[in-house]
Amino acid sequence: MAEENNSDSSTSESEISACSSKYDPMKALYSKKTVLPVKNAPAYETVQQYEDAQKMASILPVGSGQLVQKREEEKKAKKAEEERLLQEKNKQRFERFQLPTPVRKEKKSRNLLTRIDAMRGPLAVLKECVDKRLRIKVITRHATGVRGVLHATLVAFDKQWNLALSDVLEVWKRKGVRKRKVPPGLCTPVEKGTASKIFPVPVVTETPVGGGVWECTRHIPQMMMRGEHVIIINVVER
Repeated sequence: MAEENNSDSSTSESEISACSSKYDPMKALYSKKTVLPVKNAPAYETVQQYEDAQKMASILPVGSGQLVQKREEEKKAKKAEEERLLQEKNKQRFERFQLPTPVRKEKKSRNLLTRIDAMRGPLAVLKECVDKRLRIKVITRHATGVRGVLHATLVAFDKQWNLALSDVLEVWKRKGVRKRKVPPGLCTPVEKGTASKIFPVPVVTETPVGGGVWECTRHIPQMMMRGEHVIIINVVER
């Protein structure tokens, strides 16, 4: 401490003054009496950096972090703007040579329910029967003529006139079976299978109408009717 005080005492103001001809930079660096001629003067790491700063204003002094960050942000914004302008220029340049891009339409799934909604003409009447749950009368045929009549509620249909029916009452006529001798092998009863336990076989009610003709009636909860067996369809109730 004594040596430091002695060094400060031996140091004159002319030796630590930057404007004096006797200026000693080493004493000015270590002396506590050194006074900066310019307050808030910029500081540079080397003399070369100071000389470059005098020639080019782009070199910043030490401690200017905010200015450096601001300058970097300005550079990035300027570069992004230049890229945007270049892309816009290229787009306008090659736009006339580009063909129109085809737009792919979204493929809609088509099934029986979507087809029913788009039905037109006579099939639109069946669509009304499906929506309002109306009863219909279906006259059916077999290979040689008219087979019978179905009274049912229409559930679904398609363009081939295939029908899905519910709560079906089927009425048809047949000739009485003549008595004939049955071979002994055909008289053995067959056990009922599992299908009859799950869904019982509909009971057929037979009523004679004369002339050896019987009228048969049975009730079926659900039925699928092929379109080739349909002759005509009438709406029973509106």
